Amino acid sequence: MISAIWEFIKKHEFWVWMAIWLGLAIAEYITDDATLAGLMGLIGIVAITRLAMHPMWKKEKQDEEEATD
Repeated sequence: MISAIWEFIKKHEFWVWMAIWLGLAIAEYITDDATLAGLMGLIGIVAITRLAMHPMWKKEKQDEEEATD
């Protein structure tokens, strides 16, 4: 069970981060706590960085390297 959940998180990592961000946005709206806005910024940066590091962006480089070999 835990393994299946972990595989889902790894596969849809960006959307999991965005769900966490949305949860923090709702909590910030309800509680008016300024700390949550800072966490939302951090989560947003982490999500964008992880998306930029995703292997789908590296596929072109791999294809070019394979073509030159």
